[in-house]
Amino acid sequence: MKRYIAGLACAATAALSVPALASTAHAQAADPVSALRSQLKSGNGVAFVDTVKIRSGKKSTLLADRKGELQLGPSGVEASDHTTQLRVEGDLFAFGTEENTFGPKDDDAEEKSEAQKDLDRLFAGMAEPERVVRVKKKAYIWGGAFGQFLPADRPWLAYPKDTFGLTGSLGQFVNPAEPATLKALLARATVKRPTAYSGKITFGELNKVSPWFRARQEIPLSKQQAKLTVSWRLFLNADRLPVRLTTSSLDFTDGPTTTIDTRYSGWGSKVTIEAPPADQISTVKELNERFAADTPIPLLTVK
Repeated sequence: MKRYIAGLACAATAALSVPALASTAHAQAADPVSALRSQLKSGNGVAFVDTVKIRSGKKSTLLADRKGELQLGPSGVEASDHTTQLRVEGDLFAFGTEENTFGPKDDDAEEKSEAQKDLDRLFAGMAEPERVVRVKKKAYIWGGAFGQFLPADRPWLAYPKDTFGLTGSLGQFVNPAEPATLKALLARATVKRPTAYSGKITFGELNKVSPWFRARQEIPLSKQQAKLTVSWRLFLNADRLPVRLTTSSLDFTDGPTTTIDTRYSGWGSKVTIEAPPADQISTVKELNERFAADTPIPLLTVK
């Protein structure tokens, strides 16, 4: 009888311990930062899609979309690979030849014509997809505006700064795959639900905690820019991992609002992102050598 009672007691104890363990596991998963850190293993990754719109008054215009992957590691986001496509009207990239301002009209018409051709190619390239691979704080750009001027056998431009490229900088301000960034967001959340948070954060605050944001901006923030505010909403799945992030920001006090909707999928999938082969890479110096000193190709001079 004693053995029987002891057996029942053990069974009861085991039965009671199951919901207790389940409750403990749920409590651990309830912390989004801890859930994210559990994904930070070499070779893990996540895919994302950005949809970028400009809102002015009641009118919303699709500006660009971006698709890519993040490679994660113990320290956070170790590499990224994304492609951006502008979705604006094609004639935005048409550069009129009537109002040519390159020097005197009579003396160097041929030079003006070459400069105009280069600008035409530059703007035409902006309508093409631009891919950016970022590995170890180095960026490699393929296609887009720069792609119009690179040799076919070396189509990748090695950029000497961590950057998202020309059009890639239109993408998401905030990267919730960065533990420090996610922690900063949650600390400023004004709405906190099991699978949804929302709040506001400034450019200055993002700049302090987020390598992603610094690469997007590329240049130091001014005091005025640091005060700009990003409104955000973050949605989590059952594992407490980000599945959707929406942000909105005013670039100027009276200007249009930029809204970005990002969807995340495939947490824990295997992702490997590597730099392009060395024999396929061109340099900014080589690119600049193709142009005369007075040819106005923007964003090619890097200090």
